Amino acid sequence: MNTAPNEPTEEQRAAGGAALRAVMREVPSPVTVVTARAGASGERPFGITIGSLASVSLCPPLVSFNVSEEARTYGWIEAAERFAVHVLRAGQAALAERFADPGLPLAEQFAGLAWHSGPEGRPVLDGALAVLHCRLHSRIRAGDSDLVVGRVTGTEGAAPAADPLVYYRRGYRTVASASSSGELASRSASDASETPAPKSAKS
Repeated sequence: MNTAPNEPTEEQRAAGGAALRAVMREVPSPVTVVTARAGASGERPFGITIGSLASVSLCPPLVSFNVSEEARTYGWIEAAERFAVHVLRAGQAALAERFADPGLPLAEQFAGLAWHSGPEGRPVLDGALAVLHCRLHSRIRAGDSDLVVGRVTGTEGAAPAADPLVYYRRGYRTVASASSSGELASRSASDASETPAPKSAKS
């Protein structure tokens, strides 16, 4: 007798994904921007807003985040051996939106921003709550995304008395507003559905 479970249909897969997305919207997550360099000689800085940063290990120090295969910078992230993870502070929702905007040409991502070249040439955005300098540890294929694990080689910050920016219920919020269901950090609650989502299961 064949006791193997039946493969789910496309409709069932879609329903399962929608259910997970709905649940994850109720879980606040830190908002980060991951930056690296692309090109044969690393001449082009690029970045992507991420809502899935997690601490993996303290010894060695490892962090992880996931990148959807549909992200336009997916190939560049795949090729990056060194990158910087910026933990954004309250008041930096516009920066998160900038690096989540699919309509912004990649060549213009850093235009007008304050940034500098950090250790090993990583592009570092000024003013973040904290920055984690990472080298690639491993990549793991997981469904429609890749789990990227980075070894932390250095840190900057965190800014004293600064609150982090979080993503919650389709909007960027402060910790205080998320806990009280108050206003969004960057815009009114009525505009929350229009906020570009970080690349995670919460979008």
